[in-house]
Amino acid sequence: MKNPILKWAQNQLGSASLESKSIGQLFKSFFGKLIQSFAMTRLPIGAKNRCRLERLRGVKIGKNVFLGGGNILDRVRPDLITIEDYVSLAGGVNILTHSNPTLPLREILGPESHIVKPVTIKRGAWIALNVVILPGVTIGENSIVATNSVVMNDIPAFTVAGGTPAKILKKIPQTR
Repeated sequence: MKNPILKWAQNQLGSASLESKSIGQLFKSFFGKLIQSFAMTRLPIGAKNRCRLERLRGVKIGKNVFLGGGNILDRVRPDLITIEDYVSLAGGVNILTHSNPTLPLREILGPESHIVKPVTIKRGAWIALNVVILPGVTIGENSIVATNSVVMNDIPAFTVAGGTPAKILKKIPQTR
């Protein structure tokens, strides 16, 4: 890393790997994190304002979405998150689109240990409190993910899932 500013920024991260490869990316990341700190606040700023702030960071958010306080939508690659119309994310939800282990683990596990995959939450899904969604997951249309779940695999449409790791608990009837 030849650039002294990037070198300094990497040094501040300890064992984490700096994702930014240019000064422009570094500043974009910095300001994105500032915006996110306002979006994730538990202060009563309103779900629409949270959505506006997350859109500024690059998260694709549909209409009539509820974002509760304290949510963390990936700090490095928010552009890989898609939240469709009528989705509700209660508070404390963490959505990750990347995973980058420490340098010693990267050396042991190889380049495939660095994971970068999109996350999609389909129309009408409800994500309850304190759920963690890992990279590459799609939550199906009109599905529910129970409180304190860790979602490692796709959740089909019209399904209730929960647990650590999240498993299908039951199907939601589609009759009306």
